[in-house]
Order: sequence, then structure tokens, then C-alpha cells
Amino acid sequence: MHTFQIRYFRQAVISSIFSVALIMAVHTAVMPVVSAQEKELPSEIQVDILISAAKKDILAGRWKDAVQVLEQALKLGVKLPGEYHFHYGKALFKTGNYDDSLSSLTSYLTLVGKVGEYYDEAVTLVVDAKNELEEAKLRSSVSKHQRTEAADETEDDMVYIKGGCFDMGDIFGDGSSDENPVHTVCVSDFYLGKTEVTQKQWTDIMGHNPSKFKCGDCPVERVSWNNVQDFIKKLNKATGLNYRLPTEAEWEYAARSGGEKEKWAGADKESELDEYAWYRGNSKSITHTVAGKSPSKLGLYDMMGNVWEWCSDWYDRKYYKNSPAKNPEGPSDGTTRVLRGGGWKSKPEHLRTVDRNDFVPTSKKFANIGFRLARDP
Repeated sequence: MHTFQIRYFRQAVISSIFSVALIMAVHTAVMPVVSAQEKELPSEIQVDILISAAKKDILAGRWKDAVQVLEQALKLGVKLPGEYHFHYGKALFKTGNYDDSLSSLTSYLTLVGKVGEYYDEAVTLVVDAKNELEEAKLRSSVSKHQRTEAADETEDDMVYIKGGCFDMGDIFGDGSSDENPVHTVCVSDFYLGKTEVTQKQWTDIMGHNPSKFKCGDCPVERVSWNNVQDFIKKLNKATGLNYRLPTEAEWEYAARSGGEKEKWAGADKESELDEYAWYRGNSKSITHTVAGKSPSKLGLYDMMGNVWEWCSDWYDRKYYKNSPAKNPEGPSDGTTRVLRGGGWKSKPEHLRTVDRNDFVPTSKKFANIGFRLARDP
């Protein structure tokens, strides 16, 4: 009986060791680097191992790791499958290597055609890679002289706004909770763009046009708040001036012609909106050239409609309860940035001078968000 127990225990230990070894072997098979033992396997099997490892990196968003893993397969000197070319092309695209990405994705499409598992995604990536290469080409062709010339043109298109104090918020009593409480705010003198920044102005500074509705004199759109900061940084370097986005308080003060009790910028009645704004009622779902409608009392165009306009502030729906009275700049942090003015698909209630909106500062997916510039005297 004692001998049987020893034999049984020995078999159990051996079985456990075998199981652990098997698990380690499977784990090793998906490691980013092919082990010494795996290098003895046929090259085709090594490629499969590397593809499996790269797919895990891709799922985890480790694009550079995926590229490094897949590049090991190139050294094996064997014919690589279509799946390899797709994953390699996608990883290269995500790391910004658009030339090699385009080559690899084209190889995938050539090998598998429309029956390929990743055909649709590969076609999309090819188009995106070509667009990125074209934009890079445009950026490199823009001279410093052109950038400075565009900056001068932007500088001349500013309206001087005399500062003052006003009651900010839901002065008509028909707004949303984030427009309350009405509170007194004072702003200093500043300049504000006569129009929204156009696609031509953006392209001359940045070297590419991200807008959906291509039109040089239309407002630039599909630009994130962060993109706008990059534009301003380059503009300031080219001009030696200090452009910025307006604060939310400055924007409302200017939209209300210096803090007057105006429900719409320039218009006294909803029936007059067509004269001053491109919005849902007349835009035909596209943007239009800036300054195509009548200006406000201060000479500002499109303060409502055409595109929503980024402000510098972080957004907080309860900020008005704690806002300082002098030159408020918004909360110290947040997750979204303030938008004002409404866009080409907005309803009249969102064109109101006191209406507040917000969006994530990293996103540029909407074709109804742009901006206008401000600067100090």
C-alpha cells in the first residue's frame, strides 16, 4: 500500500510538471521575440507565431511593438501571407510611417482582393495614408514668406472691443441651467476677429486643409481645440504677436455688442435670423463664405451660425455660481472646452448669445466647429 502511494504521488508530480511545461511553451509561442528553440522550427511556423504576437500588440494598442515583431518575419526570407501585410501596414500607419504602410496595404489588397477578411479596413487605411502623404507634401511646400503673409492678413482683420461690465448669462429667463445664475462680469479691452478663421488662412499657416466643405473663404472646420492651439503657436511665431482664443466672457460680451441685452447677435427677433446667420433654416447643410451675412453692431460677422466657435475656457455647467467678476477665464481644469455661437445645422435656440455648449478638446470629427481669434491690445 505504501509503495502504491509513492508511485501515485510520483505520477502526479510528473503530470504537473508536464502541464506547467506545456503552458510555458504556449506562452513562449506568443512572445514578441522568437526563442532559440522556435528558431529551429520551419520559417512558415515562425511567421505564424510572430503574427499571433503582433495581433495581441495591436489589440492592446502597442503599435511600435507590433511593427518590431512583424519586422522579424521580414528577415526570414520566406513568402509572407496576405494577413501579414495587412497587420504590418496597419501598425505602420498608426506609427506615422505612411509610405511603407501604403506599400504593405497595397500588397495585401493585391494578394487577397475583395475576398480578404480585412479588405474594407485595408481600403480605408490606404485612402487615409494617401491623404496623410498629400497633406505632408502640402505642409512642406508652404514657405515662411507665405505663412507671414497670411499672418499679416489675419492681423488686419481684427475688431477693437472696448471693455466694460455686463450681466452674463440667462438674461431673458428662457435658457438652460448652465446659463445661470446671471452674474456681473467685467472684461478688459481686447481685439476679436472680424470673421471666423478661414480655410485659406489655416492652410497658409498649417500647410493643409482638414475641412469637409472645401472653400478657401469658408470657415475652417473639423479642427480640435488642440489643433487650434498648434495653429496659434505657429501664427504667433510668424507675426511676433500674441493671438489666442477669446474667453467665454469675452465672446458673450462681444456677441451682445458690448454687453447689451441682445438675444441674438445683431438680430432683435427670430424672424431676422436669415439676415445675420447661416443655420438650420437656410444653410442647406453646408458652411458658407465668411462675412456673407450682415454684421453685428460691432462689425463682427457670423457670431451666430456657420460654425461653432472654440473658446479658451474649460467647461463647467456650474461655473457661473463661482465665476470671478473680473476677466473670468473659466475653471482651472476639466474634460471639455467651451463652444459658442451655434453652427450651420443649429436651431435658433442654440444661436442665442448666452447659449453654452462644450466638446472634448481632442476631437475634430465635426464639420460645424471652427474658431475666431482674439488678442490683447
